[in-house]
Parts: sequence; C-alpha cells; structure tokens
Amino acid sequence: MRLPKEAYQNGTNPTRTIMKRRILYILLAIVLVAQFFQPHRGVPPIDPANDMLVMTEAPDDIRTLVQGACYDCHSYNTTYPWYSHVTPMNFWLQDHINEGREKMNFSHWNMSASQKHAHEAGEEVQEGEMPIDSYTWIHGEARLDASQRNTLATWFNANMPIEQEEDQRGEY
Repeated sequence: MRLPKEAYQNGTNPTRTIMKRRILYILLAIVLVAQFFQPHRGVPPIDPANDMLVMTEAPDDIRTLVQGACYDCHSYNTTYPWYSHVTPMNFWLQDHINEGREKMNFSHWNMSASQKHAHEAGEEVQEGEMPIDSYTWIHGEARLDASQRNTLATWFNANMPIEQEEDQRGEY
C-alpha cells in the first residue's frame, strides 16, 4: 500500500515513524515485563554470635568502618538500595553480592570457608582494592580516607587468621 504524496511533504517517512514507534512500544513492554523477574535474595538463618565483629570483639570504631564499607557485600546483613529492585540492575547487583559472600562472609565467621581469604582483607583495604569503586560511588559511608584505611587495615592484619601455607614437603 502506498501512502499519498501529502504524507511525505514534511520530509519524513510516515511508515518509518510508525515502525520506530512500534519498536519503542515493544522495547517498553519488554522492560516492564522484565521488572516482574527478581533475583533470589533469601538468606539462611544466621546466629548473631557467629558474626565476625562479635567473635573478634571488634571495637566500636572498627564496627562502624566494617559495617559501612564491607557488610553489604560480605555478610547476610545487606541493605538493598532502591535500584536493586530494577531489572537488569538487580541481577548484576545480586550476583556481585553473592560473589562477595562466597569469597568471605562475615555472618558465618565460625566456618573456615568464610575465613579462607580473611588474611588478604587488610592488604586489599590498604591498597584501595576494597571497597570497590562502583560501591563507594553510591555509598558515601564506604568511602574511606587514608586514616580510616590505615586503621582498618591494621586491625584486619592483627585480627584475621593467616592462611596456612604448605611447606616444601607438601605438609601443613
């Protein structure tokens, strides 16, 4: 079907405009339907007595720094921001949190798997590798100045278990 010449007078193709509008509506519908799909955020039952800050009897200043800079990704005490409910950001964020918990989980400090990488925490904080930039951009309480980094790194180095290294004979 051909459109009359008058339809082309303003220099636009009405068929192309209609097609762009349809594509826009389809994309909008996909985005809206995607919002009904959310990642699993359930956590297992936790015993507060097994929390790293409780087990190490961390002082209040260390508690504040660790909870502000580490706990959202490395514990089951995550505070989800508003954008964590928007697909696809929610899947990316939850995957990041799951990876952080898998690497080191302060909520299950009684388990050796949670302590496996703990000896690296001080070094990563001191070198600015943790908390990661994408987290500190949005969470101001996680931005550590040089003094806070030094305080936290010193505390981690003094209180985190050192990984047992294999000696040359393959024994521990």
